[in-house]
Amino acid sequence: MWRAWVFVMLLAWATFAFADKMAAQPSTITSLTWRVRVESWDFFDLGFAGVDNSYTFIASLLRAGINGKASQKQDWQLELAHVSFAGLPTEASAGAGTGALYRTANGGRDGSVFVKQAFWRWQDVAGKGSMLRLGRFEFFEGTELMPKDPTLSWLRRDRISHRLLGNFGWSHVQRSLDGLQFSLDRKSSNFTLLLARPTRGVFDLKGNDQLSKVTVLYGSWTSAFDDRSDGRLFALHYRDSRPVVKTSNTAGITGKVKVTTLGGHYLRTWDAGDGRADALLWGAWQFGDWGQLDHKANALALEAGYQWREAKWQPHLRVGYFVGSGDDNPNDNDHETFFQVLPTPRLYARTPIYNLMNNKDLFVQLMLKPTKRWSVRLDWHRLSLAKANDLWYAGGGAFNNTAFGYAGRQSGGQDRLMDLADVSIDYSPDAKTTWTLYVARAIGKGVVQSSFPAGKNATFLYFEWLQRW
Repeated sequence: MWRAWVFVMLLAWATFAFADKMAAQPSTITSLTWRVRVESWDFFDLGFAGVDNSYTFIASLLRAGINGKASQKQDWQLELAHVSFAGLPTEASAGAGTGALYRTANGGRDGSVFVKQAFWRWQDVAGKGSMLRLGRFEFFEGTELMPKDPTLSWLRRDRISHRLLGNFGWSHVQRSLDGLQFSLDRKSSNFTLLLARPTRGVFDLKGNDQLSKVTVLYGSWTSAFDDRSDGRLFALHYRDSRPVVKTSNTAGITGKVKVTTLGGHYLRTWDAGDGRADALLWGAWQFGDWGQLDHKANALALEAGYQWREAKWQPHLRVGYFVGSGDDNPNDNDHETFFQVLPTPRLYARTPIYNLMNNKDLFVQLMLKPTKRWSVRLDWHRLSLAKANDLWYAGGGAFNNTAFGYAGRQSGGQDRLMDLADVSIDYSPDAKTTWTLYVARAIGKGVVQSSFPAGKNATFLYFEWLQRW
């Protein structure tokens, strides 16, 4: 990993080498956030002695960044992150919730400091409205050309972005990208091109390292059709040559993964009665190689919502259905499981025990706003496997060189996964502080029961404090 260290150190050196140019425009603290979260798991029970499936741990993430201007059209940013844990379970609990994943990835280590972002940015490099960014940064596909309409903006941020490429922001170590990004903004459209490699992180504390054998190439065209609707077309190519076993219902796949995803989204909102209605369509089609297998897969999301703007608590009710294809035959030469690439999975699976691979998700959401400072969200999900002969998948992509990044459990020939109900309560006493309580209950069905005969139900809760300065 010495190349990644050299890359980061050169970026840091370049940043401070130009510090003397900022006398007229001194550097400022651009981001300082501290997040502390207490997580508690009562996980599904394998029935094995020595496996700690019920535990509580605490984690802290401190991010501090500075930026400055080298000229009118050039600026830079340097951000460090510090992560620490206390109370993680034993390694014997591997797979039993997020705490066990942190312990498995880090052994006895419980903290680290690393470079989260370090980039140089040029404005108007190819005409007015263009931008080139080089270095280490965060990137969230689906957030290009964010709309001004608040409903559209919420849909893009919470129901479109991060599906295939994000920073895994809910995890404590998170993910960054080393590479370059070019974007071109016009009045009602945006073109974005990205070439990058992800950093180590997510569950692994060694966030400085780069995954040099994983590369992503992403391009998108986003257009605002009017004030109430927008759409995007995108292409994402993923290449992974790490010498690890690739998770699949076909055992022993060790070759390269080369997957291209083509897709897009369409959003629309409109006034209806005393409120605002919205509709969402997202789809993706994939092809390529999954080691020795031919890869072809697809996914589709359909959602609709209605918000009563004048009613008490401003209720926002949403219903939706998602299907990510699965593989029905582990013995042929095809791999047909939808691949979620490098997402932030918790946006679409708030209890992180499943993801969008081989998944059918019928759900209802209700969001309430009792006061300006309080908000409540309730979700119910009916979860099934798209194909019973495929696996029950969880995870969010590559995070080190020893694990593929996705885990899969046998289905036991079943397709019903679980019913999941959860509630989150957020309190924001001011614009820079948020307190969150989240509680979820998973009622396991045939798939879960086949893997966890001693206890098919699980409870997950956390309490979080987030402060920005």
